[in-house]
Amino acid sequence: MKVYELNTPLDFGKYEGKTLETVFETDPGYIGACLETEDGFTIDESAIQRLFEKYPEHELSTKAIDANLDKLDGMDMENDDDFEFEDEAFDDDDLEELDPKEKKGKDDDDWGNDLEEENDNWDDDDSDED
Repeated sequence: MKVYELNTPLDFGKYEGKTLETVFETDPGYIGACLETEDGFTIDESAIQRLFEKYPEHELSTKAIDANLDKLDGMDMENDDDFEFEDEAFDDDDLEELDPKEKKGKDDDDWGNDLEEENDNWDDDDSDED
């Protein structure tokens, strides 16, 4: 499925080659119909927000908006093991390589050692009675 941004040209239909923004500006109903009927067509949420801000006189039907959100949610479920960060993809295997112990600088087992060292000076009267 292709997620369209404002400057992404449509690759289907009567407006093929025109950008999403150009088509929305001239024929927002077409964009709404595509969201409802074209399985491979979805618009990034931030792009929709920018379209509404730039063209407040245009609207999309609730059905079109819901269809778009459903497609985006479906894509999230399909890719829930992958994370995109600035053109780099991380999956579960990459995350397992990150060792939280190295980040903290201490082993999980050492969390109480500082407390034990502070308590070495405690007077333990019970230990003398054996």
